Amino acid sequence: MPRAEPELCLRSFREGDEEALCRLFNTYVADFFGPIRLTAREWRAQFKQQSWTGPSLTDDAEACRIAEEDGKLLGYAITDYEPNMLDGAAVLQELCTAQGGNADEVARSLVADAERRARERGKFVLVAQLSPEDGRTSAATDARGFVSQLDDGGAFMAAIIGLPGLLEEMELALSSRLSGSVFSDWRGRLNISSEDQSAGLDVKAADVSIRPPFDSPDISVAAEPDALPLLLFGRETVGELYLQDCLSVDASDAGEALRLLDVLFPRAPILLPRAQWW
Repeated sequence: MPRAEPELCLRSFREGDEEALCRLFNTYVADFFGPIRLTAREWRAQFKQQSWTGPSLTDDAEACRIAEEDGKLLGYAITDYEPNMLDGAAVLQELCTAQGGNADEVARSLVADAERRARERGKFVLVAQLSPEDGRTSAATDARGFVSQLDDGGAFMAAIIGLPGLLEEMELALSSRLSGSVFSDWRGRLNISSEDQSAGLDVKAADVSIRPPFDSPDISVAAEPDALPLLLFGRETVGELYLQDCLSVDASDAGEALRLLDVLFPRAPILLPRAQWW
């Protein structure tokens, strides 16, 4: 007889699951701007007790539903059934899926499960407080008939007060971005400045090192103070800021310089899990 296809199984959280759930969380959010990478202990601590940012898995294990197939973790969802100041509602606040061909199906199943359990608890609305820039979860909620409310993108407030230090933290990411691009063999020196802050990037074939500003760089970038975090944190592209006169580029080939900068500082979708709200 042919082997039966494995079935997707949904179950509630059990103590000890946080090890696998945290690994999935960190993998899923790696390409987003915003989330703090967590240890299993930190992930579990977020849901230790009911708070205005999330449910208590100690008191309500069903607030975390886990999707498995043949014992393999495929995804999970966190739903707060007693959200702060939202009587009659439940909040789907975190949904992560493993990479795979059935990831979309897993996401839809977890959303449908959260709806069903909300109804069983007498709730009349399920609010999905997930990132609108997360294509997978947006597709899953759209497929279930969720209606998007007008969203202004949230408040993004940041000021960079230590440009060289921030770029040093980004060295590995900058090198990785170049290594997989058409600029993987590019060599040169860049200066980035904003008012009284400046730093140099020494690029040697996808190996980026942060240095003091160079006297004669190949590329000089000057950004307005309010545009600098938008660039470095991936909230707006280099091209957008350049066209808005928030950023200037001095190079022998401005077009190539802009393409290189777009690789170094790409647009990054934002995701801030409700449990990490302040």
